[in-house]
Amino acid sequence: MQSAVSVKDLKISYGDHTVIEKMSIDIAPREFLVLLGPSGCGKSTLLNAIAGLQDITSGEVWISGKNVSWEEPKDRGIGMVFQSYALYPRMSVRKNLSFGLRVAGLPKAEIEARVARTAALLQLDKLLDRRPAELSGGQRQRVAIGRALVRKVDVFLFDEPLSNLDAKLRNELRVEIKKLHQRLGNTMIYVTHDQVEALTLADRIAIMRDGVIQQL
Repeated sequence: MQSAVSVKDLKISYGDHTVIEKMSIDIAPREFLVLLGPSGCGKSTLLNAIAGLQDITSGEVWISGKNVSWEEPKDRGIGMVFQSYALYPRMSVRKNLSFGLRVAGLPKAEIEARVARTAALLQLDKLLDRRPAELSGGQRQRVAIGRALVRKVDVFLFDEPLSNLDAKLRNELRVEIKKLHQRLGNTMIYVTHDQVEALTLADRIAIMRDGVIQQL
């Protein structure tokens, strides 16, 4: 079976400093893989390399059977959710959700249908005309997740998306993300340093230290 994501002999260096050394991993279609490890172990660097936000020194990144090592992020068929929400403060929830689709030039009816479907999935339908400043932290993170989901891609990448939230909200959104994965069946790669989060969400956990996967 073809992997959803393959990293082959990946090396990432800054000058003499090597962050990731000869890493290889295959992630199956529909799998929820969590990259777990302490700060500075290379997990976000690996995620960014898969996303195309990080230059690689050598090796290859494959997504859905295609070598995307030098493709732009927008051409990789991924949706990404960041720790910092990364929402546009002056835009409503509706405009935040639809922004990438409008830039891509999709027909208006298609954009509206996708936004409506995603908003319903994430219980954002009553918040579509609000701006980010009028939302709670959990609602903002839902919008950030929704902005990735509207794109209809095979692979979703999450970079510590819940670390800015309080414990109660983290627990709630963790359950939401797990349900979302079961409903959508997309491949998800998720970065965290929280062991409970990893054990709650993952089909497999890659434990990282010093730029190496120590255990799967």
